[in-house]
Amino acid sequence: MSEVDIDLIIGGPQGGGIDSAAQIIIRSFSIAGYEAYGIREYHSNIKGRHSYFHVRIKDEEVRSLRYPVDILACLDSETPFVHMYDVTKNTIVLFDEDVKGTKLNQVLTLEPETKKHIEEKLQSEGYELTVSGSLEYMKKRGAILVPVSFRSLVNEALGPSKPPARYANTLGASISMALMGLDSEFTMSGIASVFGKKKEVLEDNEKIVKVAYEYISKNNGLKIKKLGPKTVRERYILTGNEAIAIGKVIGGLKLQTYYPITPAADESFFLEGHDYFDELSGGENETLRKSGVVIVQAEDEISAIAMAISGAMTGARTATGTSGPGFSLMAEAIGYAGINEVPVVITLYQRGGPSTGLPTRNSQADLSFAVNAGHGDFPKIVLSSGDVQEGIEDAVKAFNFAEMFQLPVIHILDKNFANSFYVVDGIDYDRMKIKRWKLPEKQEGEFERFKFTEDGISPMGFFGKNIMWLTGDEHNEIGHITEDPETRDAMMVKRMGKLEIAKKMIPLEDQAILFGDKDADVTIVSWGSNKGIILDVMDKLKQEGKKVNFLYIRMMVPFPTDFVTNILKNSKMIIDVENNYTGQLAMLIKQNCAININKYLLKYNGRHPTEDEVYDGIKKLIDGKSNRVVMTNGA
Repeated sequence: MSEVDIDLIIGGPQGGGIDSAAQIIIRSFSIAGYEAYGIREYHSNIKGRHSYFHVRIKDEEVRSLRYPVDILACLDSETPFVHMYDVTKNTIVLFDEDVKGTKLNQVLTLEPETKKHIEEKLQSEGYELTVSGSLEYMKKRGAILVPVSFRSLVNEALGPSKPPARYANTLGASISMALMGLDSEFTMSGIASVFGKKKEVLEDNEKIVKVAYEYISKNNGLKIKKLGPKTVRERYILTGNEAIAIGKVIGGLKLQTYYPITPAADESFFLEGHDYFDELSGGENETLRKSGVVIVQAEDEISAIAMAISGAMTGARTATGTSGPGFSLMAEAIGYAGINEVPVVITLYQRGGPSTGLPTRNSQADLSFAVNAGHGDFPKIVLSSGDVQEGIEDAVKAFNFAEMFQLPVIHILDKNFANSFYVVDGIDYDRMKIKRWKLPEKQEGEFERFKFTEDGISPMGFFGKNIMWLTGDEHNEIGHITEDPETRDAMMVKRMGKLEIAKKMIPLEDQAILFGDKDADVTIVSWGSNKGIILDVMDKLKQEGKKVNFLYIRMMVPFPTDFVTNILKNSKMIIDVENNYTGQLAMLIKQNCAININKYLLKYNGRHPTEDEVYDGIKKLIDGKSNRVVMTNGA
């Protein structure tokens, strides 16, 4: 049982340093030896609207977030309105007392619909439409209000010449950590790890930390339990985007193409900013140190996938990263890679759709599209990851699978995975090996690139080593266009047969995993970043005496039909948990296993699912109160 378990939201204007504040908190606690996990929620505009970071701190592994929170740090006048439902008894609400008089209609960045909901709630309960009104509402719910004059404290620390708004993020983070009982030395270390390369900025922020801790020690009447340091050790703090980038480099990436799109682009930006990954490998890992990765920003997604395919034809391990709208544009070219048996990796970061949809919000609604991307029948592998360790390893495996079976691999992720911060002890490079198969030798004359073989995998050919013919048409063994029906049949059987070969060769744990007792009364099925949340909920249900297991699907194509069928055919109750409206994994299970799932726990408002709402939803489904529960948490 964790002795330390704190959920915190720190919110403010987009562009106001919310990311930096969250990184300071996560790094400070990580340096002190605690575990941390956080997700960034933000609007799709560039600057101004509300942004917040939801972070959980524990002294054991953190796999999920929860509501209500223990601390709400409000760095502006909008946050007390937006998050007034997220508090409960003893929630500490830190706010800037200088904005207490701000009226609801003066907060211009609030969306009209959100403003209307808040107005109706405050008026119905007799509170004025001001920050003070929202604070009183939270106080009635049992929250403990901690007023601070941000301007006064910044002036005290740095003098009147420094703008308070610039330091609100550091001040809010520092006061929050003081309220949580973390020793200031760790907060100082966290500040240094974020601003260490900017001497003047670091010095200013260290003064902010000092003033923040002094203020709380003198003016706060709360009984704060001081958190003692745990075993301090060097660890990595990674986002999902960064994990995939690192995995690709370990897997031999030579060319990454992309067109900027949220939330995929951060992966390529990270690759662009780390030429040799020395800081990640300590200069010791030869693969990282001499990676020599080329990153190309294309003019659009069609060019990005075409460049990646072209690079793969030369023997380079190539990938492209995109999100739903960009993936839509890539569909035809993915079919080209399919018919020409090109080993290319497409990393698909899902976000809210359809069309532009919710550009910066979470979704798992591209699953059916990824499985069926491209017209006609051709083999592809679609695999998913649920946390950073899996993400790193799967990025390596994606290249291995693409090359071993000579087909496109779609590595499907979600926004929650991409924009989450994870603390990991290290990267086990020995677990991730580059596997190459049937590499070509240079030869004279035309090369039978699509030769029929006993194992169903043709000899690999690369431009520069072999003379090959590749078109978008059906072809013979050399690659020349043909419409001969017998050749067409043979080529279709050869290509599609790769999926059965892959299913036999890929280890079962890379296809699906069963957590818990096989004979449980309730089986939860899910995928992607829901993994950690469901494992936490399982622990809670187990403590209550409920027999629950979790079937975690990792590979969507080829689908682990036999394993999934054997688990589900005797299940007394099956609950599908997904972040989409239609239950797309459940549909995939029905298609492959002929098993109907009729209990759903779904979320599609774009916000991250939390432990509490998944727990409550599963309890309702188990109790028979509903067959479909929709989760609605999140601001």
